[in-house]
Amino acid sequence: MQHIIEYCKLIYPISKKFEEALLESINIKILQSGDFFLKPGMVANYACLVTTGFLRSYYLKDEEEITTKFLAPDAVVTSIYSFYTRQPTNEFITAITETELECFHYNKLQDLLNRFPEFNVIVRKITEQYLVFSEIEIFNLRKQSAEERYRFFLKHHSQILQVAPLKYIASYLSMNLETLSRVRSKVRQ
Repeated sequence: MQHIIEYCKLIYPISKKFEEALLESINIKILQSGDFFLKPGMVANYACLVTTGFLRSYYLKDEEEITTKFLAPDAVVTSIYSFYTRQPTNEFITAITETELECFHYNKLQDLLNRFPEFNVIVRKITEQYLVFSEIEIFNLRKQSAEERYRFFLKHHSQILQVAPLKYIASYLSMNLETLSRVRSKVRQ
């Protein structure tokens, strides 16, 4: 459980009292490959830091799985919409590999935010990073050519190539497997 402490300290100085409260609030969850963290219709009660392993988020469209994001170590995993609105999610989040998560229940997170001003700064900075990357990701995945999308993927998610089936990567990049194969060959040259 020291991972979350070190992660927070990289963002903003924390008091000993907050560190102790943080450790008391964390639950460890272990997911095996294929286990679901979240399914449509569920309310996201936890926000977790990925300490080891990889997950992916996706939704179904006409029985087809559309990958929306990959989550690697040091990523925060939850359904943002569901966690903050307390409404059911529309997405699946599943482990690609064995994954360890350090998790906060929604109520514990709110309690920590109310009691510790430094945690507000940390959560704000994490949210800012998430929003900035989301905007960059949306631009790159919607406005760029297939080759540019793949290069973006290599720059930001290269470790996913080692653990995810190519069909998930193709879906994330909004291309079919044949196009992904062609782009990969071109980029390797």
